[in-house]
Amino acid sequence: MKGQLSIEYLLLMLIVICLLSLSAFALLKIRNYSDATIHNYELRRSAISLDNTINEICALGDGNRREFFIDTVISISSEPTDEKWAISFSDGNNSVVRSAPCKVEGTEITGLVIVENEKGIIKITKQ
Repeated sequence: MKGQLSIEYLLLMLIVICLLSLSAFALLKIRNYSDATIHNYELRRSAISLDNTINEICALGDGNRREFFIDTVISISSEPTDEKWAISFSDGNNSVVRSAPCKVEGTEITGLVIVENEKGIIKITKQ
């Protein structure tokens, strides 16, 4: 009688541990997904804000500059399209492509940067 009670108890504990481990695994997956979503949102937010600053500096003309703070690491590249430039903002895993009327030169940037118009070319440099 005592032996059977112990086996039933161990079997019940094994089932409980299996259910807890499945729950923990599911919670970790949810957390990883939410972290990735937040990181993607931060990239998009920074890229859109930086794109707005680029368009403003381009419209204002040669010699204008603004300081801008970027809280994520972003790589910037530009390619010519029909009448505008396609600007790609990337963090290695995700990218956002926007259009701009001026050519943009920049590298991997983060933190406080300077967005400057030099003869129609927007240069983004770390301060």
